[in-house]
Amino acid sequence: MQHAWPNTSDACWAITHPDTCGFNLSRRTCGFQHRTTNLCSGVSVVTSIADCGPQTDLFCGERSCCGSTCATDRIIDLTPAAYSKIASLSTGLRPCSIDAA
Repeated sequence: MQHAWPNTSDACWAITHPDTCGFNLSRRTCGFQHRTTNLCSGVSVVTSIADCGPQTDLFCGERSCCGSTCATDRIIDLTPAAYSKIASLSTGLRPCSIDAA
C-alpha cells in the first residue's frame, strides 16, 4: 500500500507548499511508513511513501465531514487500493489522522 507525501524533498516542497496552509511537515522520503486512520470509522491502513503530493496549497481550508467529525486541508494522498481499506472510494475524502507507523 502506498501514498504521496508533500515533503519528500526540496523540489517536492517547492511544488506542494504545505506551509501555505500552516503545516511544517517533517521531511520523509520514499519508503517511510505512515498510519492513516479514518476518524469516522476508526479503521486504519499503513502505507509507504511512493511519491510527492498532493499539491497541498491548492486545498487549504478544504473541509471533509462525516456527521459531526470534520477535518480541513489535504496533506496525504492514498492510492485507491489503500483508501479502499479505510473507506469506500465513492466517499472521495474522509477526515483522517496521520501518524508514523
